[in-house]
Amino acid sequence: MKRRCTAQIHGRGFSLIVVLMMLLVVSVLGIGAAQMSLVNERSARNDRDTEVAFQAAEAALVDAESDVLGPNDSTHQRLCLFSGKDVAAFVAGCGGEGEHQGLCAPGEPGSEPAWRSADFSADAAKSVAYGTFTGQHYLSGDSARGMHAGALSARAPRYIVEALRHRGGWQADQLQSASAGEARFVFRVTAIGYGMREETQVVLQTSLYKAGSPGCPS
Repeated sequence: MKRRCTAQIHGRGFSLIVVLMMLLVVSVLGIGAAQMSLVNERSARNDRDTEVAFQAAEAALVDAESDVLGPNDSTHQRLCLFSGKDVAAFVAGCGGEGEHQGLCAPGEPGSEPAWRSADFSADAAKSVAYGTFTGQHYLSGDSARGMHAGALSARAPRYIVEALRHRGGWQADQLQSASAGEARFVFRVTAIGYGMREETQVVLQTSLYKAGSPGCPS
């Protein structure tokens, strides 16, 4: 009788261990699945944030193209400042004010490009906020309120324009003279867009060649 009771107790103890082992395995699998779900959600959120920033940076490039090349009917337009022969309006360190805002003078050969150290902060006069010289408006989180603000860029995109000496090559039959009087320039635009979180940023660049603008000195 004692042997039978002892066997039953041992059997129950073994069953309890098996149940506890199964509960442990199920718990580990559940925690793993929950963590995987959180990682996937975070990844999807980051991808969406990056896409919002990318679209904002693209919008800033388009706005800068209108600023430099036109057409631009805004009362604040500055099309005549962008001349392939005269870049006197461009300021060293992009530190211009008013219509010179965000215009970066050519650096010395071998020096660090202006966009590497440009100040794109919201209150900086060294970069241009979207629409400043075109009259366009970019709906962003810092200007929107309510439930729709969360799906927008944290703030409006910005850009700078660098004057770069053009050394020829874009047209096979035209080469630039080495003399300063014959120097011509192209304009490199660097734009930054922000995601729904301001720390998510995308930077895009493009180079623009401008032959001239109607009504501007040639």
